[in-house]
Amino acid sequence: MRMPHLDFIYRIVCDMDPSVSEIRNVDNTGTTRLVLPILSGSVKGPRIDGKIVERSGADWAEQVSPGKVFSRLNARYTLQTNDGVFILVNAHGIYRSGPGQTEKLTPTASQDDVEYFTHINLEAPGGSPYDWMNGVFAIGVMTMFEGKPIIDCYRLTNFPGKPAEKL
Repeated sequence: MRMPHLDFIYRIVCDMDPSVSEIRNVDNTGTTRLVLPILSGSVKGPRIDGKIVERSGADWAEQVSPGKVFSRLNARYTLQTNDGVFILVNAHGIYRSGPGQTEKLTPTASQDDVEYFTHINLEAPGGSPYDWMNGVFAIGVMTMFEGKPIIDCYRLTNFPGKPAEKL
């Protein structure tokens, strides 16, 4: 069996709202829910160009242990392409510090500092130029630069270099 290939779909750069809401000790479990609003952003890739719709979503991260840098991520937001098509993004994954890192991370964190991976589910209108996105298995990889999450989205495929087809 061979390893699957990753084909680049897009890069997003997010502008985050600095106000974060915290729901502490959810269900008396010690878990904290962090609500991180997404203000706006950009999306660019070989088959997509557009923006994150202003205030269309947030990341509802679940911080399991306040003493460690580890969160379960649950982000949902909307993209709008330059040709006016709306695409819903649902991303679920983890954000954790790398080996030996115990302190909270700075506004600039690279893959050398953290593991950030998400499974991204894309919902595009059928019959649109983007309906191929409905049938891909996508993953996201993130870094932080000056407080902005930068997420590269890749399609997991057995057919490298061949574009995903419309459903």
